[in-house]
Amino acid sequence: MTRSYDLVLIHPPSVYDFRDLKRVHYGPISDVIPSKPIFDMYPAGFFYLASYLEKRGVRVGLYNVAARMVNEPDLDVPHLLKTIKSSVYGFDIHWLVHSHGAIELARLVKELHQAPIIIGGLSATYYWREIIEKYPFVDVVVLGDTTEPIVFELVQALEKGEMARLQNIPNLAFRQEGKLKFTGLKYVPVELDDLKPDYKIISKVMIKSGLKNSLPWSSFLKHPVTAVITYKGCSLNCLACGGSNFTYHVIFRRKMLGVKSPRTLFEEYKEITERLRAPIFFVNDLQLLGRKFIEEFTSLLAQEKTDIELFFEFFTPPSRDILNLYRKTGDKVYLQISPESHDERIRKAYGRPYGNASLKEFVRNARELGFTRVDMYFMVGLPMQTPLNVQALGDFYLELFKIGGRSVDAFVAPLAPFVDPGSIAFHMPRKFGYRILKHTLEEHRELLTAPNWYLMLNYETEWMTRVQIAEATYNAVESLTRAKYEAGVISKDYMEDVLDSIRRIRSGQPRLGLDSKETLREEELYPARKLWITYLTPRSLAELMLYSILYSI
Repeated sequence: MTRSYDLVLIHPPSVYDFRDLKRVHYGPISDVIPSKPIFDMYPAGFFYLASYLEKRGVRVGLYNVAARMVNEPDLDVPHLLKTIKSSVYGFDIHWLVHSHGAIELARLVKELHQAPIIIGGLSATYYWREIIEKYPFVDVVVLGDTTEPIVFELVQALEKGEMARLQNIPNLAFRQEGKLKFTGLKYVPVELDDLKPDYKIISKVMIKSGLKNSLPWSSFLKHPVTAVITYKGCSLNCLACGGSNFTYHVIFRRKMLGVKSPRTLFEEYKEITERLRAPIFFVNDLQLLGRKFIEEFTSLLAQEKTDIELFFEFFTPPSRDILNLYRKTGDKVYLQISPESHDERIRKAYGRPYGNASLKEFVRNARELGFTRVDMYFMVGLPMQTPLNVQALGDFYLELFKIGGRSVDAFVAPLAPFVDPGSIAFHMPRKFGYRILKHTLEEHRELLTAPNWYLMLNYETEWMTRVQIAEATYNAVESLTRAKYEAGVISKDYMEDVLDSIRRIRSGQPRLGLDSKETLREEELYPARKLWITYLTPRSLAELMLYSILYSI
C-alpha cells in the first residue's frame, strides 16, 4: 500500500544494513535501555514534531525502519521506502550511534524519490558542516534542541520549491548555488508550553502510518514505557555527556533551561494515561527547577493518585522532604539515579557532585517512605577506573542492600559506544584522562561497523585501553551479579546464566545477534509484564477503531 505525506520522519538502525554484518558481538551496549543494540528507539522529538506539524495541516508519516528490521528480519527495506511517498523526508541523527544508518537510508531515499532530505538532532547539530559538505544527497540540516516551528516553515518552503526562503529561517544549514549557507542557531526557546505534544494527534499519526511502522521501539508491545520530557538543558557537567551544561551552552546555544509549567507537564501526563496504562518515565531531575515547581507538580499528580507505575529521575540524591512530595504521586513510584561509580572520588571527578553518605541516606529514606524501587545505574569507562577497582561494585551494592533491602536494585553497563561529541571530554580529553580515537562523523560511521562492541568505542582512558574497558565491564557485571545472588535478589539459575555468558565471551564464543540482553534478563528492568492489550484504555481503543476506518478508506 502506497501512502502519501508532506513529511515523513524516518528512524534508522545504527547501521544499515546491520543484517549483512558478519559475526557482530554487540555486547552490553544497550543492556540497560529498552532498545536493541542497533538502537531502534526513535527520539521523543518525533512525537513533538508530528504533533506540532499535523496540527497545522502538514501530513506527517512516522516510520521506525529500525524497529521493523528487528521485528521482520526479511524486510525488504528499499521496497518499503519506495512505497512511502512524501514531499520531504526527515532523518534523525539525534544520537551519534545512528549516523551510519541515517546517512545510508537518506542516500537510498534520495535515489528512490529525488525529494528533499532533511536531517536533525543533537549530533547532526554538532556535525552540520561535515554533513552538508560530504553528503550531497542531504539538502538541509536542522540545528538545535527544539525545531518544531523551524521544520514547519522549512517543509512549507521545500514543498513550494522556494529555496530562497531558507535564508530567512533560523537554525538551518544548506547549500545554495554550490555554497554552504548557515542561518545561525537563533531559535532556542525557554518557554516550551506551546510545544506540548497532543496525544490525540500522535495516535492519529501512528495509526495513519501503520502501527507496525510507528512503534517507538521493536519490543514496545512487550514492555511499553512512555515518557514525559520535563525540560531541555542541564546544569551539571558530566564529562562524556552530550547533554551537559557545557554542551548545551557552547554547541546548542542554550543559556537557560527550556521548561514547561507544572500544569503543562500534568496535562501531558493526563493525555498519556487516558490512552495507555503503561509506566510513565519523567525524564530529567526536577530538582533543577526548584522546590516550588516540584510542590506544584507533585500536588497535581497526587490529586489523581494513579496505580500506574511512575518513574522519577534524580541527578543528585534528594532530601527526605523532597521525597515526601514524590511519595504522594502514586501507588507505585520508582526512583532512578546514576551514581556512575561506587567510588565517590571517581563519581565526583566525572561530574556527579555527591558522596556515598548522601547516596545511602537517599536509599534509607526511600525504603522508609515505602517507594516501590530505587534503581541505580553504574558505568564503566570513567577516568581512574581499572579492571581491578570496578570489582568492588558488588560489595558496595551489598552495603546499599543492607540499608534499602529489596527496594534497591542496581545495573552496570559500559560507556558505549561513544564519548559524546560536544561533551567536555570530547573537547578537552587530556585534561580529564581521556584519549579520543575518532573525531569526524565519517570516522564514527566506520566504527559502528566493527565486529566487536569494544572496537566501536571512540575512546580510551589513561587507565584503560578499549580491551581493558571490556574486561572491566565484565568484571563489574560478575561482581554485581554475585552480590545480587548473595542478597537473594536473583536466583542461582539467573546468576549462572549471566556468569556462563561471560565465560563464553572470554573463551571467544559470545552470543551473537540481537535476541537478548547480554548481562541481565530484560524483565529485571521493567515492572511485571501484562498482556499488551490490557495497557489500552477505552479512549485508545476508540481512537484506534476510528482512525483505522478513516485511513483504510
